[in-house]
Parts: sequence; C-alpha cells; structure tokens
Amino acid sequence: MDQKKIGSFIAARRKDNGLTQSQLAEKLGITDKAISKWENGKSMPDLSLFSPLCDLLQITLNELLLGEFISDENLKEKSNQVLLEVVTSWLGKDQWEIKTSSHVPTVLKLKNVKKIYETECTSTVAVKDVSFEIAKGSFVGIMGASGSGKTTLLNMVATIDKATSGQIEIDGEDIAGLSENDLASFRREHLGFVFQEYNLLDTLTVYENIALALTIKQIPKETVKRTILNLAERLDISDVLNKFPYEISGGQRQRCACVRAIAANPSLILADEPTGALDSYSAKQLLETFVMLSREYSATILMVTHDALSASYCDKILFMQDGEIKASLEREQESKQDFFTRILDTMAKITGGVPYVS
Repeated sequence: MDQKKIGSFIAARRKDNGLTQSQLAEKLGITDKAISKWENGKSMPDLSLFSPLCDLLQITLNELLLGEFISDENLKEKSNQVLLEVVTSWLGKDQWEIKTSSHVPTVLKLKNVKKIYETECTSTVAVKDVSFEIAKGSFVGIMGASGSGKTTLLNMVATIDKATSGQIEIDGEDIAGLSENDLASFRREHLGFVFQEYNLLDTLTVYENIALALTIKQIPKETVKRTILNLAERLDISDVLNKFPYEISGGQRQRCACVRAIAANPSLILADEPTGALDSYSAKQLLETFVMLSREYSATILMVTHDALSASYCDKILFMQDGEIKASLEREQESKQDFFTRILDTMAKITGGVPYVS
C-alpha cells in the first residue's frame, strides 16, 4: 500500500467534505498531529478508525486502502487488488520451510470422536465421528463458523469436556480412561494453553505468572529462572517480566502466555482464537511466535480460528462444518499468500460460495 497516496487521498476527501484537520480529529477522538501524519504519508490510521474515517470522508474501505475512487465497472478488480496488497503487507513474503525428519512421532490422535449433548427434549450432535492425527512439531489449525463444533472439539482434546464416544490419544495415552484426578495431573504435565483472554493473574507479575506453572511441577528454582529468562529473551518480553499484566500491552500479555505454555515443555499447546483480542500488529507477532515455537522448539500446536489470515501461518488446516471435518489442506512449498488464497477457495467450496480472490 502507498501511504503517501492514501494520505493525499485522505487530505483531499477531508477538504471536499469541508472539514479541517482539527474537526476531523475531534470527530475521531484523536489528535490533530495524528491527522497530519496520515496526510503526510508518515503513518496509517489504526484499524479501529478505518470504519468511522470512511463514514466521515464518504468513501469505501477499498477506496481508502487504494487511495483513489473506484468506479463500479472496476470494483471487483480493484477490490481484489486491495485485498492482495493488504494480505501481502500483513503476511510478509516468506517461503515455506520444509521440515525433514526420518521419524516424527504422533502427539495427538483422534479416532471416531463424537460428542452428543442430551436434554430431556432434545439430542444435539456437536461433533460427528472426527478422526485425524497430528505429528510432533506441527502447527495445525481448525477452521469453521460459529457452531461448527471446533471449540467443542478443542475442549475435548483439552480434557475440559469428555467425548461421548471414540478415542483421543495424547502421547499414546487414551484420556477417556483417566479419572478426574489423573486428568488434572495429565493436563498439568502434557498440555499448554493460550487463550483469547490471556488468563493471567493480575496480582502476580509476568515472571510470577510464568513461574507458577513451573513451580507446580516442582521444578528447581534455578531451572525455573533460567528457563523463563531464556524464553523471555527469545519472545522479546524480558523488559516486562517484573511488570503486572495490566501494565503491558495485549500483544505482550499473549507472548507471556506463550512463554508460560511452552516453559513446562508440554506435549501439546492448545490455542483457542488466540488473536481475537489483539490488534493486527500484535496478532502477526503472536502467529510468528507460534511458527518459531513449532520450528525451533518442536512445539506441537493445535489452534482454533475462524480467520483465514491467521490460518495461513499453519502447516495444515482442518475445516469443520456441522460437527464434521469437511476438508483438510496442507501447506505445500508455497508462500503464505498462496496458502491464504487456497484456504479462501476451500472455505468457499465448503460453504457453497465463490472464491474470495480471483
């Protein structure tokens, strides 16, 4: 995207609508300086301001991102151009790195897993005979609309909910046969979690939040300290370890949650819409962190998401609809942009729509 072109377009539309920089800033609840930076091409509006800015300037979002008016006959072509420019800017231009190994053990195995919710009057099948396997070091995403069964499936893998039938094996252990006490111990030893809302304790510092997960496992104090400092440096949160969660940004809180999840060396990390509460920059950082953990620490990650941009960072995508896995897609030797396009096309085929990108 051409920031200078967009800035000039914003300035022209502001003037056409009879607004001064101060008046536009007041309506958006920001400073005159921010407007000046936009119009000089030095910065872009925050994502949260895109919609109200478009309304005030009487333009579409596509026109804002393109920096020019779009005629009706050019709408489809220009809209796709804008989308691809945004995707390229957000995803970057990396190429797929091939993972090689003579033998990669299976960490997670599901076989004919079903979940039925019973009430006095109704019986609802939330998950229908789902089967798949995830190898160590894989970053796998589960996509689906609200109500597709993806969160129910994740909760069963997380031992939060129990399957009605079928097998769920983690590191070769069938979790259906474990008692409640054994499940609690198994969860602590084998699973790591990254939630949308971070789940950090505000009364503890970042360091203490991470250390808590390790001290529960009775890991020696010096090992705890060394592990936290090493991972904090790798994930760029060393300077906030002594701060409380409410004193740091959402992106820093999520990276703290990642350190907490990986520090105990779990067999499997489960992430439920982890980018849902983050701005685009922080979301990108978090997803790049997941990729790094997978490639450099051989972390196995299962992530639930409805977002195709987030999914394009994964090695493999499982598409859920009506409680079933309708399709799967593996990232081949391709860029994230190409994988993103294939994800959109697969989603469109499943939902009966047309491809989002031509």
